[in-house]
Amino acid sequence: MKQNTIFQAAAIVAAGIILALVANAFASRDRKVSLVGTYPNALKVPAREVAIAPVTAAPPPVATATQSPVTITAAPAATTATQPTTATAAIETVGLNPKTKTPAAPATATAPAPAPQPPAREFTVHPDKPYIEIAFNDVKTLHDKNALFLDARRTSVYEQGHIPGARTYSVWESDIDDKVQKLFAERSDTSAQALPIVIYCSGGDCEDSHMLAQKLWGIQFNNVYVYKDGFPDWQQHGAPVHTGANP
Repeated sequence: MKQNTIFQAAAIVAAGIILALVANAFASRDRKVSLVGTYPNALKVPAREVAIAPVTAAPPPVATATQSPVTITAAPAATTATQPTTATAAIETVGLNPKTKTPAAPATATAPAPAPQPPAREFTVHPDKPYIEIAFNDVKTLHDKNALFLDARRTSVYEQGHIPGARTYSVWESDIDDKVQKLFAERSDTSAQALPIVIYCSGGDCEDSHMLAQKLWGIQFNNVYVYKDGFPDWQQHGAPVHTGANP
């Protein structure tokens, strides 16, 4: 009876140890118990760093009565007078020893070369496209070259302010077809029809300039440009503005 009790107790202890090992194996990293012998580097001690003695700086040389404070001492005996060392040559070059070499005069600064200018854009005919959209720089270039400008906004808006020299050609007014035919009569020659024409309206979502460009393209005007940002952009750039009913 007593022997059976001992065996049962031993079995319970063994089962507890096995369960503890299994539970420890599945435990999270911060809750796991490290077993004996799992620290292979525990007894390894890194070598101690030897302290390096501070370097004592040599006292600066005392200038003698026969030497100026900026005079460089002579080169070692191994260096000949005909072949100066690299250090001596460098010192003489920058003029620290004026008796040996006269400092060179500072180089005269030259003006930087002008940046190359982009080639001027050629506004040639494009019969395959009703129009080409352009921005302010190209619009200003064409305006300076006295290209024809057409304002596609309503006449009442045109009179409040427009690009100088622009004609009023509102696509929403009843006389637009008459104006287009009159323009064709002015430029009935093929060479005249190849001259650039700039059309603008209010920019943004405004499509009046595009509609007018389609009309001109339909009667053989093949060099039409649309100022895509329109009159508000012209004003934002501080370009001149003309008011009234006349161009």
